[in-house]
Amino acid sequence: MTALPVMSEAERRAEALRGLAALYAAAPTAEWLARLVPLARAASDDDPVAEILAALRDETDLEAAAERLAIEHTRLFGGLQEGYGPPPPYESLWREGRLMGETTEAVARAYLAAGYRPSQEWSPFDHLVEELLFLASLANGEHAFAESGRDAEARWARERRHEFLDRHLLAWVPSYAETIAAEAREPFHRSLARVTALVLTEDARRAS
Repeated sequence: MTALPVMSEAERRAEALRGLAALYAAAPTAEWLARLVPLARAASDDDPVAEILAALRDETDLEAAAERLAIEHTRLFGGLQEGYGPPPPYESLWREGRLMGETTEAVARAYLAAGYRPSQEWSPFDHLVEELLFLASLANGEHAFAESGRDAEARWARERRHEFLDRHLLAWVPSYAETIAAEAREPFHRSLARVTALVLTEDARRAS
């Protein structure tokens, strides 16, 4: 049997960030739950996303669960109307109380400086999904540079990731996650919010 390759810390970080971004980006489908629920039942408690998985362990009617979670996903993250759910996850909205604020411009400059091309899907570009994907791209870059012996570039990518984390995500996501955890009606979304804050603060702790 061929042994699975050991992932580097940067690869693990990129995978975790991409996974979180995917959970904010789209509501779960029954097909998605069919793949995830068995993993949830087998997940180790020391898995960093065990809390999210634990919220799905008892789901049996996957069609009903998908419909229920999709409705809650839209309410929490869609920003359909004031009073229906919390404001959508844009950094400028949570830090400045407006869209397309100064923080949006600062985020765009950070993307440009790193050579990152954001998707048009999440415009304005300070949406939580895009910011998580940006961090993941920097972690991937760090790993690729380190694998090819380009230590200076790997260090640059790591420093840019931690700089963006400190100046942007940690400036608003902990408060945002606390709000989502308090307002969520589903354990899945409460766990997602708490784990998001945990992953980001743990990344910052490792950098210090």
